[in-house]
Amino acid sequence: MAVSAIGLMLTAAPATAAPDWGKAPAKNIPLVYSGQASLEWALRGTEHGGAKAMKKHETCRECHDHEADDIGKKIVSGESLEPKPIKGKPGVIPVTVQATYDADNLYVRVQWKDTKAVSGEKMDKTNQVKMAMMLDDGGKVEYANEGGCWASCHHDLRSMPDVDPNASKHPQAKALDIRKNGPTKYLKESRTSISNKDRPWGGWDKPKSDADIAAALREGKFLDIVQFRSAAAPRDGYVLDARRMKEVAGVAEGKLENGTWTVTFVRKLAGGEGDHKIAAGRTYNVGFAIHDNYADYRFHHVSFGHTLALDDPKAIINAVKQ
Repeated sequence: MAVSAIGLMLTAAPATAAPDWGKAPAKNIPLVYSGQASLEWALRGTEHGGAKAMKKHETCRECHDHEADDIGKKIVSGESLEPKPIKGKPGVIPVTVQATYDADNLYVRVQWKDTKAVSGEKMDKTNQVKMAMMLDDGGKVEYANEGGCWASCHHDLRSMPDVDPNASKHPQAKALDIRKNGPTKYLKESRTSISNKDRPWGGWDKPKSDADIAAALREGKFLDIVQFRSAAAPRDGYVLDARRMKEVAGVAEGKLENGTWTVTFVRKLAGGEGDHKIAAGRTYNVGFAIHDNYADYRFHHVSFGHTLALDDPKAIINAVKQ
């Protein structure tokens, strides 16, 4: 059975011909329940055995893709990195990713089996599912190549262990889009320092100047993000000093049919402010995240970092022109 009409109307399909997905190569990718694993945690050797390898620019995917099931089970059960386990939540959500492009757009399709309803509150009371895709342009964001979305995940974000309960009172709280329950995602490139030595870990309260942040945006040192929401309009934006998103029609569409979710993202090749230009001969780091069963904040499943390119079989996700 398909999802309700409201979800499809709000995520209106782009006014272009639908890609022939039968001609697009498919890649299977595990999305792991992340718990409270932050960038600071990942880079701390006493906490994470792969910290030294990550600092040497080895990727999380190379070490962990084959053991994603075991990692997910440990976290979702509360054995590690999750003080508030949710009964019945899957440790891993396997997805199939395909990509293609035409003269104007990049299309990325993600499919996965719907996870069965689990116990616990509906954190997002509106959207049963949210699916997001993040893009880094050729490693301009530090640790995006190594850890994908982990480049934007910090120990002092909302719902994380070291969140400052008084963050919303900071003089720059409004400028940094800090909500009542704490900061949203940010990048190391937007802070004067980030620490994982003395608690609290992170650096939400150490933003660079507006001029420095504007320069980083111009230089492409941001994560381009687009998000599908099952019962609301899709959103488009970027992560740099904060997660900055707005509703934009046509950037994503999705449906649940016969027990399978299908979400398609549409990204203009030309790019723009907060959107990377997608061009042949370049390699992009890409990560995916799913909030299933009305989940919100950190209670999501994320991929390790993968690569995407146009007509390049060396990329993990090869977008073939149609």
